[in-house]
Amino acid sequence: MRRRGLPAPARHGELERWLVSYADYMTLVFALFVVLYALHVSRGEGRQQLSEGMQQAVQRLAGEPAGNLGHQQGLAVIGLGGEPSTPTPGQPGEAPLDPEFLALLEARLSERLQPLVDQRLISFTREEDWLVLELDGALLFASGSALLRPASEALLSALAPVLQQGNHYIRVRGYADTLPVSNELYQSNWQLSAERARAVLEWLGHNGIEPARLALEAFGSTRPLDLGRGEARRATNRRVEIAVSNREWQAPAALPSRPLATDQDDGALGVFELPSGGIRISTRQDES
Repeated sequence: MRRRGLPAPARHGELERWLVSYADYMTLVFALFVVLYALHVSRGEGRQQLSEGMQQAVQRLAGEPAGNLGHQQGLAVIGLGGEPSTPTPGQPGEAPLDPEFLALLEARLSERLQPLVDQRLISFTREEDWLVLELDGALLFASGSALLRPASEALLSALAPVLQQGNHYIRVRGYADTLPVSNELYQSNWQLSAERARAVLEWLGHNGIEPARLALEAFGSTRPLDLGRGEARRATNRRVEIAVSNREWQAPAALPSRPLATDQDDGALGVFELPSGGIRISTRQDES
């Protein structure tokens, strides 16, 4: 029987050959991480330079420190702590306060809507510089719905001619009852209250109210008027408020127009040296 010979012993150099490949691999991995770290640092510096450049540009346009831009105005538009927003005096596009306007408006609305006031379907309250018209929820919406009922059309039609007078700010505030809502139309009471405010706002905007005067606010079920159970008691929480400001909106002044350049390029290509040592190829003859 033929015998197989034993394998020849490996040479000393061949046993250590894998160490060379492993060392090359570790070197490549180290180089990769160095490159990634360098890219991260350079991008961070680029973002910082971009942010500083934008702040300087805005500062030159607005004429005030860039770090303070939009802070107070943003708080005035959004409102803090879930409170209804109140315009800050002196904002662009606002006229001075009219101390007698809200009293006259309330008197006109009360006279026009006296039958509804007697039936407690509408009520009036004052909030600093706002006159708030609280509309009965049962008259406007069904439970879990943001579609205006037919009866609400008559109520809004009676309000619109009075609200059309003047250019005062109008805020439409939507509310929902405490019954949780989650379906294919509305995922939460927040969305439901916002859709109710939007329905009234769009109706006003389509019936003679200047859209620039309008804005909406949504409060979900966080401000119920009645914590009791039962459909009749929950219906009072399905309401919409129309808040009219004492401050009048004014259209912002138009920006001055700049004349268009009349110079025409001849279309010839030119090579221009840049201060950094590079070149730029362009058809404009005023490059430098």
